[in-house]
Amino acid sequence: MENKKEKIADFKTAISSTVRSLSNSQKIEVSFGNDGSKSEKNSISLPELSPTNNKFNYNQIRAVADSKSLRHRFSDPKTFKQYEPEGNISKQLYRISEKIRCEKIGTSYFKGVKNNIEKFYQERVSGLDLKSSEDKIVESFENYLRTKFLNFENNNQIDKKLKSYKKDLNEKFKDKINKLNDFTLNQEKFNSLISELIANMNLDENLDEEEKKMMIKIMMISKIKPITKKNRQKRKRINKRRCL
Repeated sequence: MENKKEKIADFKTAISSTVRSLSNSQKIEVSFGNDGSKSEKNSISLPELSPTNNKFNYNQIRAVADSKSLRHRFSDPKTFKQYEPEGNISKQLYRISEKIRCEKIGTSYFKGVKNNIEKFYQERVSGLDLKSSEDKIVESFENYLRTKFLNFENNNQIDKKLKSYKKDLNEKFKDKINKLNDFTLNQEKFNSLISELIANMNLDENLDEEEKKMMIKIMMISKIKPITKKNRQKRKRINKRRCL
């Protein structure tokens, strides 16, 4: 038991050291799970370590630590906020695009980081159960950007899961991908362009409309009374009266 605790402590120490190196900040605080952090602006929060030898959990922590460290190093919060679009889904896609921009910069310098991020992303997306339209949009968008910016190669299983929105994304982004790639090192230009592209997709409005239609369907179904034997007999009596 003591040996397991020591291994977890050693792993946390190694991750914290990596975070400080990648983020280029020796003062940054690293917390795991529910561990509190004194400063939100100069801290990185990571998932809790599993007490069992959970390979997926360890891969997740390495990848998230690398990604958040690069975001801390290469993204200016004020510039990011300046171009943030309206709408819940649009904001999610905007955050994803900035995360991938920073990963693109970082992985060009640190090959080990690229392996960590790709390995975990492959594991995570393969196990996804995409039921809601919002989940499909968000995951399809991230996957699309990963294939275009980080040269991520989908397997057949991932392609099948995320193909529904691929055509729409190609139509919206195909003429802008090269420009976005050129703007990778210029956060202001990148944020401005990606925000405009996301806003023009009207995703939040379309999803709201889709949810309204679904709610109307549910309400209509709930109003339909089941045809029981009693109801059938009642209908027959009414029809007889109409014939008289």
